Amino acid sequence: MTLGAKILVIAAVLCLIVWGVFLATGAQPLFKSGSLQVIYGEHEDFFADAEVYRKARNRTYYILHLPRARSAYRWWTVDLNDMTIAVGGAPHSLGPRKYLLRGDQGGTKIDDAAKMGDWFWHFDDSGAAFSGNGFTCSVRKITNK
Repeated sequence: MTLGAKILVIAAVLCLIVWGVFLATGAQPLFKSGSLQVIYGEHEDFFADAEVYRKARNRTYYILHLPRARSAYRWWTVDLNDMTIAVGGAPHSLGPRKYLLRGDQGGTKIDDAAKMGDWFWHFDDSGAAFSGNGFTCSVRKITNK
């Protein structure tokens, strides 16, 4: 084996070791997902430029990044299985990669009226919708026909 090939093999093994340590410490990588359509708005302005992330091996827990929303409503978690919606902070990032740590909290659930005020939400087979404080968001599953 030539010196160049040995260097490449060692670099690949080191990358795998770093990835294994990263996962062993409790990091949960997030992947961009195209399985949801998100339309959100504040008052009379509506946008469809949301970024949707999902946890690895979990097809019902999504993290939404709404770039044009107020800073308090920019990051949301939507769990279509447990029927929960929460507003929270941005996930951790390492360069362009985003991830959650094992101890990260899901944020403040919208059914907590003491912290969030009056919100309305609805879940059905095709997704979820929620609104409150002049903010509205619709999350729909994209089905391939």
